[in-house]
Amino acid sequence: MQQENLNLDIFEKAVYSLKDALNEYAKDKENVYVRDSCIKRFEYCYDLSTKIIKRFLSISSENIDDIKSMDFQNIIRLAYTKKILKNSWDKWWAYRDNRNKTSHGYDEHNAINIVDELELFYSEIVFLLQVLKNKNEP
Repeated sequence: MQQENLNLDIFEKAVYSLKDALNEYAKDKENVYVRDSCIKRFEYCYDLSTKIIKRFLSISSENIDDIKSMDFQNIIRLAYTKKILKNSWDKWWAYRDNRNKTSHGYDEHNAINIVDELELFYSEIVFLLQVLKNKNEP
């Protein structure tokens, strides 16, 4: 049985839109509008990446119910074991923590700290995107 391919178009566009925002932010780190754009794009990319990780694991698993019943921490650990992620739970916990901070109100100090860590997240999702694109190839 051939494995189903993932549609990566939306995820790929989101990944590169985050990079565009990060490039603009690098030009002027005092620009709060661009910083806010980076954060919104991070939120979107984070949410998409977690969904696509779970989707990949579901379609590549012998038992989809095992994946459905896993908590987020074990999903990330399994994805790392399957080599679709550069980093395991320790880094993804930090990404998740940052995502939670952005959804519970605006705090400038948190915003600055989160944006300063986005290059690492960006490299993670570029890795994920490339691995998944390679797995889609025949």
